[in-house]
Amino acid sequence: MIGVDVGGTFTDAVIISGDRTWRAKSPSTYPEVGHGVLAACRLAAEASGQTLEALLPNVQRFGLGTTAVTNVIATRGGLRVGLLTTAGFEEMLRLARARVAPVDGWNAHLPSLVVEGGVIGLEERIDRDGVVLTPLDPEAVREAGRRLVEELKVDSIAVSFLWSFVNPSHEEQAIAVLRETFPGVIVTGAAGLRPVIREYERTTLAVLNAYSFGAYTGIETLADQLRQAGLKAPVLLSHSGGGTISVGEAREQPVWLAESGPAAGVTAAAVLATMSGEAKALTCDLGGTSFDVSHIDAGAPARVQRGDLMGIWTALPRVDVESVGAGGGSIAWVDERDMLRIGPRSAGSSPGPVCYGRGGVEPTLTDALLVLGYIDPGRFLGGRMTLDRAASVAACGRIGAPLGYDAGETAWGIREIALAEMGKAARTRLAVHALSATDHPIVSYGGCGSLFTGEVARSIGAPRVLVAELASVLSAFGAATMDVRRERVRSMLRKLPTEPAAIDEPMARLREQAWQDLAADGVPEADRTVLFEADVRFAGQRWELAMALPEAPAAGDGGAEIDALFRQEYLRRYGPAATGSSGVVELVALRAIGVGRVGVPDLLHANAKPSTLRPATPAGSRPVRLDRLGPSADVPMFDGEALAPGDELTGPALVDGADTTTWIPVGARAYVDNNRTIIVEVAA
Repeated sequence: MIGVDVGGTFTDAVIISGDRTWRAKSPSTYPEVGHGVLAACRLAAEASGQTLEALLPNVQRFGLGTTAVTNVIATRGGLRVGLLTTAGFEEMLRLARARVAPVDGWNAHLPSLVVEGGVIGLEERIDRDGVVLTPLDPEAVREAGRRLVEELKVDSIAVSFLWSFVNPSHEEQAIAVLRETFPGVIVTGAAGLRPVIREYERTTLAVLNAYSFGAYTGIETLADQLRQAGLKAPVLLSHSGGGTISVGEAREQPVWLAESGPAAGVTAAAVLATMSGEAKALTCDLGGTSFDVSHIDAGAPARVQRGDLMGIWTALPRVDVESVGAGGGSIAWVDERDMLRIGPRSAGSSPGPVCYGRGGVEPTLTDALLVLGYIDPGRFLGGRMTLDRAASVAACGRIGAPLGYDAGETAWGIREIALAEMGKAARTRLAVHALSATDHPIVSYGGCGSLFTGEVARSIGAPRVLVAELASVLSAFGAATMDVRRERVRSMLRKLPTEPAAIDEPMARLREQAWQDLAADGVPEADRTVLFEADVRFAGQRWELAMALPEAPAAGDGGAEIDALFRQEYLRRYGPAATGSSGVVELVALRAIGVGRVGVPDLLHANAKPSTLRPATPAGSRPVRLDRLGPSADVPMFDGEALAPGDELTGPALVDGADTTTWIPVGARAYVDNNRTIIVEVAA
């Protein structure tokens, strides 16, 4: 099995064979991400003692998490898009449900992904029961298409009508006319993409899909290159929901690849936490461009059915990950108030931090860590890359001098500001979801996450931090081992209880559709499972709760089981004072989730705590600056490769691994468990 995660700075690759793993990092290459993927795979193959060409024919699974679609949306570098919608709703995207973007202290309209003048309303109307009130005129569709394609030069068209999620006939008719008239233009239908209630979120998802088609080209090229190099297994792509889809489906619906890397990481973190005996956890991923926070409940990643995607509120179902711009490549700068700041702008992989010696001149968080002594310049990436500490010192000194700081003070300030941002993100996650910090240890991963998460845990009151042996490439491990996950949804809008057939028949159709989706993805029948979720609310409420249903949902009861489960969950979340028991319950949607199980290698063991602990022996020491003005302290350094299960460490200490460094804060205690995970106990 091979897993790859394309990050903002590095591309990570993991090879899994039996109970062994090999891993490697290579600089990400934009816009041609395939070069970085192949380079990382070659390095990992060499670590396993083979060439990539000899290895690929024996690979049974190749998983890829890519930021290609995310980057296109974030940088607003997608295709020229037009939109056809129901007449009277042309201003829907501009109004954006009153959402605004802060620009230089002022609130402004969100930047549109649709070209100026590219929203056209068509006279058509279907009511909430799916009855056609005003038929769609095919000639009007052709005329609108001509205006978009010939006058506005759009490359891609989204079609989203008001009640298409109930009756998609008008959308399907418009799509057929456009594809026949303009065969070279990409056309996306909102109902075909995700038939859910709320026209704004459904429309933005269709627009995002139409906008991001250009990002897919590099993925398909990479898949071709891998096949030419000998790969026989299909390339499976991590998607936002924490599962995988085929290259063929991603070709038609690239928007599902947005935020795929963070989703893969959280999914792998859930496996690690469960095997370590933690049913709940906070996940913290610190990569090159951002600090990503999520949480795990009952061994599963938190998921949402809609939410904010890089400033756009949309109906993209995904693992619930929130990000702040504080990564290893985040650039330090001084604002108009003469205050030191960090991020969100990143140096990326090119030119990268100043210490990489690739032309970067602005100091980053990585440069600050190097100046302070947390990173050994000669051991970076296992010694394959030597960092230029003198260049980092000079860069920190340049931006600190106007403020009266020397290089060391500036570096210390950069690290402290980044820590404050990470702590704020973690506390916000806990507060918004009503989570107790003492019940949520941190699963730490990402290139330099374990240099910070010990102190983040202490600042928020989390009891411990888990740093897996594969922490620096955990998202790539997730890409290799994630289950196939396919969703089918049906909007219902039915008050409960109702006639049994109104629920049983849609559920049966959804089950069959999800089952066939898994079959189309090549999942053997024995490995397929279909689970159900329901979106439910009290009649009159605006928002609904997403609930998992039993593995074998009750049939023939007209929704009585769903009604009872909803009332129980509502009271659990909001308390007895939040509602009476007489409210009418409304079933908003049913969702079938097809899961294709992947045989995960036996790499982790449950109940992994060693029976006895013994003091570990340091491999050396190095000076680390622990405060703003004091001298550097001589801190013990341990060789991560030499540590064994049962080894115990006391902070302050550094553990230098092959591709990451773990910081054990002052006063903390750490030990290595039987999975070679470093457990950092930070509770007061």
